[in-house]
Parts: sequence; C-alpha cells; structure tokens
Amino acid sequence: MNYQRNWVLAAYRAEHEARRNPSAQTLDTFDQNLFNLYEQQLQAQADPNIPLNAFNRSILVYFATRSAAVTPTTQVRHAYEFFRHTRPMP
Repeated sequence: MNYQRNWVLAAYRAEHEARRNPSAQTLDTFDQNLFNLYEQQLQAQADPNIPLNAFNRSILVYFATRSAAVTPTTQVRHAYEFFRHTRPMP
C-alpha cells in the first residue's frame, strides 16, 4: 500500500458508507486510486515544515478526501492548510 491502511480505510468508509468492510483487494485498489489522484500534488505542494513520511502523507491524503473542493490541487492545498493548523501526531 502507498498509504497507511487505517487512513485508507477511514477515507474508504467516508466515501462508501454502505460498504463498511471492504476486501483487501478493494482497499488496495482504493489506495492506488488515492495515490494516482493525490501523490503528484502532495509532492508539488510540499511544505518544508511537514516531512512527507508515511503518517503525514497518509493523513494529508485523508484530509484531501474530506475537502469540499473539486480539484485534487485545491483538495491537497486544503489538506496542507488543515494539517498546519492541527499538527496531527501518530
């Protein structure tokens, strides 16, 4: 997986409320879709004060999925803003 499984599962459950227990393959596919959608923007908008380790990348992607914005660029920008204001910890 590209991101930590617990954050991928949280994002999956938020988007698929009726399907609460995805198979491992479904979760792996969802993770790859998140990677394809967001990873380039995570790198492009990188903040020098936020190391892109496994936890931070995972939570940034989760935050991006919860943004009301339409484009991945704006969703990731919102994710970084929220991260900077909340400073989540593993």
